[in-house]
Amino acid sequence: MRKQPTQKRAQLTIEAIYQATAQLVDKEGMTGLSTNKIAHKAGFSVGTIYQYFSSKDELFRAMVKHSRVTALAEVNTYLYEFESLEVPSDLDLEVFIRGYICILIDGFAFGPPLRRMVTRLCWMVESPEETADTMQALVMRLIQFVNYIQHPQLKLLTETRCFVLSRTIIGCLRSASLERLDPSSVSELTNTLVNMVVSQLELNRVTG
Repeated sequence: MRKQPTQKRAQLTIEAIYQATAQLVDKEGMTGLSTNKIAHKAGFSVGTIYQYFSSKDELFRAMVKHSRVTALAEVNTYLYEFESLEVPSDLDLEVFIRGYICILIDGFAFGPPLRRMVTRLCWMVESPEETADTMQALVMRLIQFVNYIQHPQLKLLTETRCFVLSRTIIGCLRSASLERLDPSSVSELTNTLVNMVVSQLELNRVTG
């Protein structure tokens, strides 16, 4: 980014640009998208966009980074809540798994309508290297959590299993986002993913 949005007003401007970009792509596709169209949709002059981004591609890269950093921060906050328990190993494992899956679903596929648009656009323009970096961050944070909690059943989540499960889940969410899975299917999707993880941990099947 050319200019870092340090003030609240500048941050709101950036958010409006991101939202306008996502809405245009969601409605019209990538073909014909221009900074002029984005500026008009966001209610700014095109010069305002160029204050922060030198090109449309740079705007895309910034959106991807912002979206992924936000999603990873939400994951980290969720894990920290359980790490902060008086006796971390006493956590309700089924509740934890469901909550973790829901955080990933919101961050990488669904959530409010506008966030779904931004997430879909990020999957469309994200490079393989950016995806790999995000996945690596997810896996390493989960491994850190497992090692800290010392829950007897979480010990089954070896580094390899964390790798496979994380990529399976995120791969599924990527497809759900790009293929516009009906939001009414989110509950069933959640249950299916939760039960997949539960089966790996040899717990009773989770329902509901």
